[in-house]
Amino acid sequence: MKEKTDRLIDPAEIRNLVHRNAESSFAHMSYSDELERFFLLAQGDDRAIDETMRVLDADIQGKLSEDPLRNVRYLFIVNTGLATRFAIEAGAPQEIVYSTSDIFIRKADVAKSEKEIKELNRSFWTILVKMVRDSRKEDRYSKPVTQSIDYITSHFNTKVTLEDLSEKTGLTPNYLASLFKNETGKTVMEYLTRFRIDSACALLSGTDYSCLQIALSLGFCTQSYFTKVFREQTGTTPDSYRRQHMDKAFTELGNRMV
Repeated sequence: MKEKTDRLIDPAEIRNLVHRNAESSFAHMSYSDELERFFLLAQGDDRAIDETMRVLDADIQGKLSEDPLRNVRYLFIVNTGLATRFAIEAGAPQEIVYSTSDIFIRKADVAKSEKEIKELNRSFWTILVKMVRDSRKEDRYSKPVTQSIDYITSHFNTKVTLEDLSEKTGLTPNYLASLFKNETGKTVMEYLTRFRIDSACALLSGTDYSCLQIALSLGFCTQSYFTKVFREQTGTTPDSYRRQHMDKAFTELGNRMV
């Protein structure tokens, strides 16, 4: 079936836009300037944060919509998608970066003002730069360990074994276990457990999911086992942790209202 011609862009339309841009003395950011913020990001350099704020300026980056709010939203989404890939290339954990990107794009999708989206952009890049910088501390992990961490952070809610990681990396289980411990300071199971508990802390303080729901969603077979491991890792129970952080949130809210 032939594609309808009204769905195609006439080359003349592109030429006309180029002509209008030339007449108004507008030119998109050069490719080298475009790469500058991503180069800084890949180095974990805070200057990337200020550099990226320029990208949301339609006078510099171009107009993707006649509606100003929609335009800055589109620019944010494009910028976020590119930054995500550069951060992963620089060594930041893949699944964490993708999830962070997803959250910020969803927030931008419902933002009510250009200012709100620009604040999201600054927050996202601040987090991303820190992720990259953290991944570059000391020496970056070897490729097999990085692959193992990426696998753990994307499969932490299921059973993860050394055999799974061995198949993923092509190394024997024993050699991989030794390599992982030497580079991270933790065994694979210790790393997996700490990641699960950190995730549980975020869910306890940021959602109203029950402890049972959280336990099962993180790969724990029972709530009692989850509580036991949580106490070993944090020194408190999940219920106590939630109460402490709810009290803190209410106190901060009250302080802001005074």
